[in-house]
Amino acid sequence: MRHARIAELTGRISRLGVMIVAAVVVLISAVRAADITELTEKLPRAYIGEFLWDGDNTVQNVVITFDKVTALNEQNAEARGCGSYEVGRRVTKIDVRMFIRLSDLEVEIFERSPDGNGAFETEGSHRGKLSEDLQQIDAQWTTTASGKHGQLHLRAAAKVACEPAADL
Repeated sequence: MRHARIAELTGRISRLGVMIVAAVVVLISAVRAADITELTEKLPRAYIGEFLWDGDNTVQNVVITFDKVTALNEQNAEARGCGSYEVGRRVTKIDVRMFIRLSDLEVEIFERSPDGNGAFETEGSHRGKLSEDLQQIDAQWTTTASGKHGQLHLRAAAKVACEPAADL
């Protein structure tokens, strides 16, 4: 009889443990969903800054504008838009796609469809970090084929268009 009561008590404790774990998982999922929603709503839609190839002192002025920011899941968001790089008076317009990981604000930025400069490098990506206040992006470009690196430093801007940074 005593063993039956112990077994019954053990079964109840086990069910209670499972219910607590399930409740915690649901709560964590709800918090993460709220965090990703907050990120997609608060991410600045424009950034300006500079890009420099490692070993080169030629500053390229950069403008990036995001017109669409969406949650991909509870941990990842995607921002799509356009940008421009200006070196001297030469401007190259690009399409931009940035992926953001919520847990550590790691970003990866891809650039495609350069307009105006056939020599513009798009085979690679910028990998780096979005600041906790979402106001800065610091990333390193790595070219896929050669491994050549460059540094991108951006700061949030109130409102910009995909035009040369010098015009802002």
